[in-house]
Amino acid sequence: SAEATVGVERYINKRLTGTLELGARISRTEDDLGQRDFYHLTFASGVTWDNRNNKIDPTRGAYAVAEVMPFLGVNGSVSGVRSTADLRGYQRLGSDKFVLAGRVQLGSVVGPSIEDTPSDWLFYSGGGGSVRGQGYQSLGVTQGGNTTGGRSYAAISTELRARIVGNWGAAAFVDYGYVAEGEGFGGGAWQGGAGIGARYFTSLGPVRLDLAVPVTGDTNSVSVYVGIGQAF
Repeated sequence: SAEATVGVERYINKRLTGTLELGARISRTEDDLGQRDFYHLTFASGVTWDNRNNKIDPTRGAYAVAEVMPFLGVNGSVSGVRSTADLRGYQRLGSDKFVLAGRVQLGSVVGPSIEDTPSDWLFYSGGGGSVRGQGYQSLGVTQGGNTTGGRSYAAISTELRARIVGNWGAAAFVDYGYVAEGEGFGGGAWQGGAGIGARYFTSLGPVRLDLAVPVTGDTNSVSVYVGIGQAF
């Protein structure tokens, strides 16, 4: 794909930010449905709310980002609207040593069929950014023997974080993801994963090691995730 955008970012106050962008995009998709070329003009708008006490290792507050992107198809491409939302919340349990964190992700593509949508605008579930313990983008939709992403998506994650001793901490988590063929979230499939993790807190943020297993589908596997900063 190739894309050019121009936009403005407005700092409404120290917690709320708004964006507006205009763009032009050319892309080629090659997947189970074959090779297709797409030409779109995009008009994206979004808002971000952030009152977390720490962006890398929050213990209280909330973070929310939502974007709506109408797109105009040209040269035979189909028009529609792509919308996404990412909502996160953090609550201390008595003190900063115990934190309950939650996350909800939503997405939808309205207008074009799956075949008429660029593959990177469709939604998958699985992997470190959605359902730990499941393979990366392992859940999509299958139609006519072909597997692609879906037009609607939801994911829910909960994590209990604990500061144990010194710079060491631990976490336990459960993630679930959902993908549907249609734009209205109906008739899709869920997948889940759960696990435990260790945290080592540094001045750059916590170093994270998570071990996760599937709780749906084939449960005879273990996935390992390593990173800097909390999972969300």
